[in-house]
Amino acid sequence: MKLANGMILGAWFLVVVNLLMAFGAIGVFNRMSPAINDILSNNERSLQACEEMLSALVFSQYSSDANQLKNFKYAFDRAKNNIAEKDEPEILEIIKNHHDQAFSGNKDAVKQTLEAILRLGNINRKAMEEADMRAQQLGRGGAWGIVFMALCSFLTGVIFIRNLKKRLLAPLEELKNVLQAYLGGETRRRCAGANLPQDIRSIFGSINLVLDRSMHDTFRKS
Repeated sequence: MKLANGMILGAWFLVVVNLLMAFGAIGVFNRMSPAINDILSNNERSLQACEEMLSALVFSQYSSDANQLKNFKYAFDRAKNNIAEKDEPEILEIIKNHHDQAFSGNKDAVKQTLEAILRLGNINRKAMEEADMRAQQLGRGGAWGIVFMALCSFLTGVIFIRNLKKRLLAPLEELKNVLQAYLGGETRRRCAGANLPQDIRSIFGSINLVLDRSMHDTFRKS
């Protein structure tokens, strides 16, 4: 039946729209994950290394603890092995060339090393802010995309329900009322309706023909 095929097709269309909405939401979160991962891994590690280098350099100016230089070099190696931005190698080279003199008390070397560490931290902090903005933009775009797909799903559902009511439920209600009326003694009432699917018109015609024959047989017997 064409009507049944249409109803099945409409139901499957609703299923497909909802599946697309679900996969769209998954895609949004998958696109957000790399941006968030950049914030949590690369740049955060570099910032931590900067803090440790600053701490070691500052403490070295007030004590002769040899462990401060060791801590500084350990933090420097971590920053060097975690380059995430294009300007970092140049700054790391400045730190490498001046930190020994800085720990020896050379004020100019201390100044250049401190400035380079601060620049390195600012570069990573700015990169984190940009990654956060990208994640937020992806989140907002994804949210509106999901809203759009949900609206499409809602409108599709409304259209499907209206068609279901017009093309199937209303004719079934008409058929029930006609049969109940016939059983109640109203033998002249027949199934009727405008703009009905061919399948429904065929069923109505068959029912009306059966009722006509039944009424004709009743008249003949009486």
